[in-house]
Amino acid sequence: MPIADLSAYKAALIEQRFKCPVPIASTTVVAARPYDCWVAVRPTGVAPTTAVVPTSSTAGALSLFNPSSGATYIVGSSLAAQNRGTYIIADRLSHQGGLSGTVTTAQTTNLPTAAITRGSGVGVMIGLTIYTQIGTTATTVTVSYTNSSGTSGRTSTAVVIGGTGFREASRMILIPLQADDVGVNSVESVTLVASTTTAGNFGVTLFRPLYAIGTDQDSVVREGDFITGWSGGGISVVPDNACLFSLLLSTSINAAASGALYLSQS
Repeated sequence: MPIADLSAYKAALIEQRFKCPVPIASTTVVAARPYDCWVAVRPTGVAPTTAVVPTSSTAGALSLFNPSSGATYIVGSSLAAQNRGTYIIADRLSHQGGLSGTVTTAQTTNLPTAAITRGSGVGVMIGLTIYTQIGTTATTVTVSYTNSSGTSGRTSTAVVIGGTGFREASRMILIPLQADDVGVNSVESVTLVASTTTAGNFGVTLFRPLYAIGTDQDSVVREGDFITGWSGGGISVVPDNACLFSLLLSTSINAAASGALYLSQS
């Protein structure tokens, strides 16, 4: 059953919650650039090759078990971080790898992405995750995708890829959708305007953001919930078998954090 009102939420937050550990290890990032924590920090995932749908049992997913009935909700969190930033918890719905930073034709290796199995395409975002560093020459990239209404041949806005801040391993390049689109069902191809001069390895990640928490610095524990603040979004439902992972936006080049999500099932 859903969390019906404020009293039910307070009960879920205090009495009915369990912890999902978020053991994010120390890592080096580029300040203010999205960082995909999938392969670089604990729990350690593996760079995908073919198009697959990761689940809660996939190596790299945060610990999660399905309820015997009802649904799972994120009701709060506790996180201690080395520096200020924002951690976004998302469901990793589909991903693949094997794309190159030197190919300038439409790349279809291991594409289209595997069909989404948890929910519709509404609210699903596209990220290009860099698994092995690409080149120092900056260029732009566009993505051809099918939107959440099932319209194929949609083309994203061009964004920078390659060069400092846009080429490092575990960088996620967020892809803006074509005007009026509100989500994605699949990605069919990725096209670079010019070579970054190093092939590296990157891939498409389809994900749905569920929750966000702001962090303080100097390892101050930051408790986040929807009463006291520091939590972003609504009280998100976590789908059964969700592949929870984290994205980081840090104010510093160094980042280390550990903590837990508070989940409730009803």
